Amino acid sequence: MRLLVTRPQPDADETARELRALGHTVIVEPMTVVEFLPAPDVRFRPAALLFTSRNGVRATAGWPIAAEWRDVPAFTVGERTAETAREAGFRDVRAGGGDVAALAAEVAAALDPDAGRLLYVAGRDRAGDLEEMLAASGFDIVTIEAYAASAVGVLSDGTRIALERGEVDGALFLSRRASGIFARLVSDAGLDAQARRLACFVISASAAEPLRHFGKVLVAERPDAAGVVALIGR
Repeated sequence: MRLLVTRPQPDADETARELRALGHTVIVEPMTVVEFLPAPDVRFRPAALLFTSRNGVRATAGWPIAAEWRDVPAFTVGERTAETAREAGFRDVRAGGGDVAALAAEVAAALDPDAGRLLYVAGRDRAGDLEEMLAASGFDIVTIEAYAASAVGVLSDGTRIALERGEVDGALFLSRRASGIFARLVSDAGLDAQARRLACFVISASAAEPLRHFGKVLVAERPDAAGVVALIGR
C-alpha cells in the first residue's frame, strides 16, 4: 500500500520504517511540529511521574532536576512511552493500558493518595482529563506543560500532488488532533473527493470522528501505534 504517516517527528520516521519493512510505500506528513518548552522550576520531589506521551518523557529527560528523579516511579500511557522512559534512565517504569483512563486506574491501584504529590508532564494540547480522574481518587496532582505541538498550516506540495493523482491508498492517525488537522487541510486544498477514496487507520473512535466523510475508517483494537500498524499488516 501507499501510506501517509501523520505523526510528529521523530515518531513519524519510526512508524515509517516499520511500514517500509512490511513492504509498504510511505509518505511522512506530520500534522504537528513539537517544541519543547523551558525547564520548569519544580521545588518538590514527586511521589510519581505521569507520562501520556513520549514527548513528555523526552522533555523531562532534559530538565536538570530530573537527574535526581531516575528512581521515582514513572507511570506511562503505554508500552512505547515506557520504552522511551527506560531509555531515558528511569528505573521504575510501569506501562498503562494505552489510554488516559487506563493510566489513571493503574496509578490509583498502585499508589496511596497520601504517598505524596504526583507530577503529570503534559503537552499544551491533550486529550482526556487525567488530573480530574486522579483528583477524584484523592490524589494531589501537579500538571506541567512541557511541550507544545503546533498544527501545520498546509499540506506539503508532495503530499498534495500525491493525493490529487490518487497515489495514496491510506493514512495513519494516532490522535484526534492529527485527524482533525488533516481533514481541515484536505478540505482547504479542495481534495475532499480524493479523501473519500482513502483507507484511514486510526488509534481510537475519537480519532475517527473527524474522518467520518472519508473512505473506509478502521479503528485499532489496541490504542497505540503498534495497534494501528497491525490494522495494515502486509
